[in-house]
Amino acid sequence: MIRRLGRPVASVAAVLCLLASCSTTQTTTPQPSTTASAASSPPGPSPSGSSASGATPAASASSAGPTATEPTTTNTLPPPPPPTKAAPSTAGRLTARSLPIPRGWRTVARKGGSEEGYQGNGTWVHARDARYAARDAITIGCTEVTRDDYTDPSRALEGSYVDSDGKPGVGLVMQFGRAAEAQAYFDLYLKQVRACTRADGPVVATVVPSALGLIDRRTYPGEDEWTEMGRVQGDRLVLVILTDHGHKITKAQAEAVLRQIGGR
Repeated sequence: MIRRLGRPVASVAAVLCLLASCSTTQTTTPQPSTTASAASSPPGPSPSGSSASGATPAASASSAGPTATEPTTTNTLPPPPPPTKAAPSTAGRLTARSLPIPRGWRTVARKGGSEEGYQGNGTWVHARDARYAARDAITIGCTEVTRDDYTDPSRALEGSYVDSDGKPGVGLVMQFGRAAEAQAYFDLYLKQVRACTRADGPVVATVVPSALGLIDRRTYPGEDEWTEMGRVQGDRLVLVILTDHGHKITKAQAEAVLRQIGGR
């Protein structure tokens, strides 16, 4: 995304997010990024959470309001501060054009709120604190990981989608200082996703081989199902996670999203 591409939807929304807790050294919630922020009615932008409750798989942290103080150790973060104003609709050079819009889905502006971790700005995208976006996305996997294992991105922007039935999706784009940092983060993310094979784990992910990037089909407890796509383009990583009951999104449809990412 994705929000998870760390409440699907934590904002990749709290993204692609999003948007789950697996064996990490920090406290996480058990659901998916890509990247994205949880929404209630309808669900909001990022991979993490259950679609039944209107959330997507990746929790959303606020990008508006005061910035949380960085702790002395790099592998932990303090709780994000409550949002005090509308989140920006851009993050540096990241704009709504930095995220794809999957065919059959439309963008939706979320109101946000304290639970979602951000206040809406009237558009379908909102900036996030890049540290929280990266952490929320990477900790949906099933191997141990800390913030010492990757370099934080410098910018993050999350977007919200809904399908014709109003089911949620989340997109998350993160911009890193260098292309090598984006690729290293993505490689670690792939390792996380590929490790989620245990039926008794917090999530089961099946990777669909593709030369264009990551495609994985996820099932969370309660048979909450999603399909995620992710691709690195230079110093950017884009994660998109979509509600997909019955995993009906085909490889061709997922690759169409990856091609959108590649064309930007």
